[in-house]
Amino acid sequence: MRSGLDKLTASVLISDRAFSTRGARLLIVDDNPESRQTIREILETLQYEIEEAEGGPEALVLLRRRRFDAVLTDLMMPTMSGFELLAAIKQSEPLLPVIVVTGFPSINTAIEAMRQGAADFLTKPFEITLIDHVVKKVLRERALVIKNQQLQAELNQKAVIEALNRQLREKVDELTKLYAISEIMSATQSNDSLLNDIVRVAAEITDCARASIMLVDHARGELVLRAAIGLPKEAMTGVRRRIGEGVAGQVALTGRPCRAGQILPSGPAAAGATAHSYKYASFLSIPLFVGEEVFAVLNLTEKHNGADFTRKDEELVDNLTRKAAMKLENNALYEGIYANLLDTLRALVTTIEARDPYTRQHSQRVTEYALTLGKLMGLGHEDLETFGFAGILHDIGKIGVQDRILHKPGRLTDQEFDLIKRHPGIGESIVMPLGLIELERSIIRHHHERIDGRGYPDGLRGDQIPMPVRIVSVSDSFDAITSDRPYRKAKTWTEALDELYRNAGTQFDADVVRTLDQALSQGLIVPPASPPLEAELPIAV
Repeated sequence: MRSGLDKLTASVLISDRAFSTRGARLLIVDDNPESRQTIREILETLQYEIEEAEGGPEALVLLRRRRFDAVLTDLMMPTMSGFELLAAIKQSEPLLPVIVVTGFPSINTAIEAMRQGAADFLTKPFEITLIDHVVKKVLRERALVIKNQQLQAELNQKAVIEALNRQLREKVDELTKLYAISEIMSATQSNDSLLNDIVRVAAEITDCARASIMLVDHARGELVLRAAIGLPKEAMTGVRRRIGEGVAGQVALTGRPCRAGQILPSGPAAAGATAHSYKYASFLSIPLFVGEEVFAVLNLTEKHNGADFTRKDEELVDNLTRKAAMKLENNALYEGIYANLLDTLRALVTTIEARDPYTRQHSQRVTEYALTLGKLMGLGHEDLETFGFAGILHDIGKIGVQDRILHKPGRLTDQEFDLIKRHPGIGESIVMPLGLIELERSIIRHHHERIDGRGYPDGLRGDQIPMPVRIVSVSDSFDAITSDRPYRKAKTWTEALDELYRNAGTQFDADVVRTLDQALSQGLIVPPASPPLEAELPIAV
């Protein structure tokens, strides 16, 4: 019996040097020939034998004809999705590792793939070192499972085999969780969504009912609840703790993690927290650091199985918090750079508007009007965010238009108007190197398009014009009408509305015009004070 255990232990502990993946046969499944070719070239460089299938049905035929050591499958495919192929493979060949590949990574996709039996998860674009690591890992794990089955037949000791299987599952589960953590942290996201992801993932990987994260306000000497799951909504409003008070306060003070059974040292605050105020038998609190300073505390309570949090739980959560802290620090750096860039561009816009006293603060007002209209029309958070950048910069292309044309106190000639019509394209060219999203570029380029297709520069019509662009178009024209221009005095907002209604359905989106009317009636938009009207002239460009 002893020799059998020694043999089993020696087989399981296969070292990287002893284990070779050279010559392993892999099947690539992807409906995109370019993606298949990219993966094939990488894997052939790593000395694997490769076969390809352009979809799930073809892959299942190949799997019935010959043996493969692993399958790499895309998720988004016609006829049969990657999840459907994964389910079919797991039913016929449960030990065959399947690596899921996607160009649209998310925590939910990663968790669902692992739940359905995927061996690992890769995201496009590919890195040769990551592919090499993942393929070797799943092949090694498969070899361990196969060897484990062989030894089970030799030893015929069910209890020993079950224990080893459990250890293997735990190890695979741990690696899966660590990889899922890395994938989540690598995705670009705001600090608020990142904090929500931290508590959600921490609860998932430790199997607990409640998780919360509290940010440390060193200036006030307190912790403030910022994100949580498993807590009633009323318990999440205005929750604050003094640093040093309770378990979370002690973790913030000492910078050391604490879990049930590890009562934090000395002090009446710590003793009171553990003896009286902390109502859960199982808990784990972990500090998050930026540099040498604790900036948050992650609190986990009440494991679903009723057990205590373990050292392994602490290690997994520590891995999560370290990666999250790096992400938050990078976000802060990026936001600082972004803010500086935006300040620079705002200064440029201010300089442009200073050339024309009639348009001073025009871009700021257009942005404010667009935000108000967007909220009333139910636009999502991402669409509203585009106004903050593109609204300010929508007229930046006017830097390429001569002052004599911008300030001309009369009607423009056809040649002059053609020069004016170039400013949206010039604006897009100026911001192109900044990596703006498509909608932000569209606002800058297309805010002079018309619903009837007679606008410029591209003659877009109807639904070809995104709703945020239509909103900026109405906001831009409304501010132009209610502001002084070289060739006329400002009109009142009621006269401006009449002008917009006359052109609704041809130049402007009628729904946006009606929403502007609503906002003005409710006092949500207040245009600058208008002097008495003198003469009626066409809407300014």
